[in-house]
Amino acid sequence: MTSPHILALDLDDTLLRTDKSIGPVTLAALRHWLAAGHLIVIATGRPPRSIDAVLPDELRCAPRIAYNGAQIIERGEVIYTNPIPREDVRAVLEWTAKHHPEWYVGLEIEDRLFLNRDLQKPGHYEVADLNTLWSEPAAKLLFFFPDGRDDVTPMLNALPPTTRAFVTPKFSMVQLCASTTDKAYALEHFLARKQRALADVIAVGDDVNDIEMVRCSGTGVAVANAVPAVKAVADWMTLSNDEDGVALVIKRLLDQSM
Repeated sequence: MTSPHILALDLDDTLLRTDKSIGPVTLAALRHWLAAGHLIVIATGRPPRSIDAVLPDELRCAPRIAYNGAQIIERGEVIYTNPIPREDVRAVLEWTAKHHPEWYVGLEIEDRLFLNRDLQKPGHYEVADLNTLWSEPAAKLLFFFPDGRDDVTPMLNALPPTTRAFVTPKFSMVQLCASTTDKAYALEHFLARKQRALADVIAVGDDVNDIEMVRCSGTGVAVANAVPAVKAVADWMTLSNDEDGVALVIKRLLDQSM
């Protein structure tokens, strides 16, 4: 083995169990992986502020891709951002105000979540007039549907071509990002700084925001609880997040490198 392997891990429903913990079997496997000199990159849809709370000490220094690929953080420094074009944010807010003023809308700006009205949801947020914020660099534009997702097809059809949507069957929330935002694109940018390539990566994921990363990496792995679209592009499957699926991936890779 001439270079360390690079393991890119999604968090929720992949590395993390349903209760947001990491089981002892998986934690031991992560330690073995790092002790063997290999690398780990966290790749998540989470905002930066909510990542450290779910990571074990061993991964606190791991580089992380946040916001579905809209930001990269290494050693506490933001080294890459890919915000939604400002005019796109404005256009979507105007469309929503005209067609669905009752929707709960949020903007992720500089690791702060701003909502257009109060909403019972976990995590801190600030209520604000989003029309005063559209010119700020937003990593995400979010729609929350606490009573079940409305038909968002008209909104998706109205999106500017420079904005994309992540719509998952797992949650009622809809996320908008820049059209070039995805975990694979961000990971490729990060790896170029290290003179490495996506071909060197083993990526593990479960949801629609993992599709490009699983498909484009050298080895793409879907956990058993992944949505069908991720399984369809994966090279192989592992056990579910609640069955230490990531640990099984690490064991297989370490066995192959011996």
